[in-house]
Order: sequence, then C-alpha cells, then structure tokens
Amino acid sequence: MLMRGLFLSSMIALLGCGGTSASSECEGLSAAECMQPDAGIPDAGDPDASLPDGGAPPDGDLIVDTDWLAANLGNPMVQLVDARSSGYDASRIPGAIHLVPGDLSTTTDGVGGQLTPAMDAQPVLREAGLRNEVTVVVYGRSPEYDPARIVWSLAYYGHEDVRYLDGGFEAWVDAGGELDESAPDVAATEYTIVAVNEDLRVEGDWVLGQLGDAPYDMPAIQLVDARSSGEFASGRIPTALNVDWSRNLESGFLRDASELEALYPGFDASKTTVTYCASGRRGAFAWLTLAALGYDDVRLYDGSWNEWGSGDFPVER
Repeated sequence: MLMRGLFLSSMIALLGCGGTSASSECEGLSAAECMQPDAGIPDAGDPDASLPDGGAPPDGDLIVDTDWLAANLGNPMVQLVDARSSGYDASRIPGAIHLVPGDLSTTTDGVGGQLTPAMDAQPVLREAGLRNEVTVVVYGRSPEYDPARIVWSLAYYGHEDVRYLDGGFEAWVDAGGELDESAPDVAATEYTIVAVNEDLRVEGDWVLGQLGDAPYDMPAIQLVDARSSGEFASGRIPTALNVDWSRNLESGFLRDASELEALYPGFDASKTTVTYCASGRRGAFAWLTLAALGYDDVRLYDGSWNEWGSGDFPVER
C-alpha cells in the first residue's frame, strides 16, 4: 500500500515550492514553461511514451478521493483545509478553513520561501482554526502544488494524519459535491505543536554531506529535481533526476501507481530520497508523490535551488 511506513505507525515517525501561484516558484519563467510537462528530460525519458498503461491509482491513507470525502463530510474528526490562493471567501467545501503556503513562509539566511519555525507557526495555525487530533484533508486547485506544500508543512509540524484530496476543488465540484457559499465563520483554536518531525526537512550542508566526494558516484541519497527541464539544464545538484512536478499528474489527478514508478527509473523505495525545486513548493509535490508510492524515507530540501544555486555548493550542468 502507498502509505506503508508513513501513517501506519504515525506519519511523524518517517516523514516544499513558496507563494500561492506558480509565478513565485518559477521566477523568470513563463506560466507555460513552469506548468508544462517536460519532454526529453535527461535520464527520465519522454513524458508519456514510456509509461505503462493502466494499473491501480495511488491509494492508502495519504491520498483520498471525492468518494471518501463525501462519505466523511461532516465527520467531526475530519477537518478540511482549503489551500487555494483565491476563491475561498466566495465558495468552499463545507467546514473548510483556509491556509496557504505564504502563511507559513519566512526568509532564513537570505533565502525566502522557507518554512516558518514552529514557535511562529503555532499562532498562525490557531488563528486559521486548525484542530489537534483530527484527520486533516488538504485541497486546492488542480493542477497546483500548494496543497502538497501544506500537507508537508503540517506533517513537519507533527500533525499525525494529514491527507491530500486527489483532483482538488475541481474534482469535488465535478462530482456534484456540496459547497458553502456563505461568509466564512471560523473560530480560533488552541492548536498546539507538540514536536516537529525534523526528518522531513533537510538543509544544503546535509545534502552535500550525503553526496560524498566528487565525482559523486556513490551518493547516500537519491535526489529528485522537480523543476522544469529548462531550469534543470541550466544548473542542478549533482546526481539529481529531473522529473517536472506536473508529470506526476494527468488531467489534474495523480497518475496510476505503475506510471508514477516509471517516472523514477532505478530508484529504491527503501533509500533516503530528497526532493527539491526552486523554493520548496514543487519539491513538496514530488515529496507527496513518492510518499504516496510508499517510499520509506522522503525528505524535502526546503531551501532548494534558491539556496544551493546561490551558495558555495557544487553545480552540475
């Protein structure tokens, strides 16, 4: 199952790119360049030609669909988080609170878009109305990576059960799901961050240490670069495999498990895997995808290329 090693023994035990739109993640690129699936990516093959047909879609506790949500709508132990950058005030899935990556972003050592420390995030989560000890289901627009960033953020802050709605808000609407168009009325809570999961987030120096010595032919980790092929070609962390984050999706939904596995040839699900992008948002979607595939130890390099490319780190071209 996709969630073995994640939620079966609590997501905290095992388990990022900024802003509310593609523009902040893909600075210097057009929207089309940021969103389009990559073609001819080194080591990854053509976007679709090599993918197997059919197969079971990702399932397990991390990913839920609209049927699951419809069956659990109104359950007091399920809380919805709307991660859309706009539209929440006008219409939302009933009971949803609103939280976007920008609410939990800060600048650290000159690198923007990084996750807010827990002590600063706790009052934000309280004001948003988040509750402890509930199953949190995050949704947004699809295709969009912000919901994945929120899933990762809450997992890092130690929330034990955080899930992603496949297909997002559009899938819910298309399925005829109920909507709330009244003015939002969300009460603050006493949400408490008990312990963060440091294993979910890594920094540049740690990544460098795991690469070993040049020519980096025996790295201790697997690296996934979730940026576009153009960004990847202009400079990357040595040994990284390029899989544009959007390639994990088809028509706004996660691809079948067999198709997803084909995007990561030669990868070992038992080996520590680190995802990154420009500022940790597209990388968060790659993290979500691999976690949903059952990878035992997936981590996000939060500073991503914004830190690596501007620091004293080796660059491969």
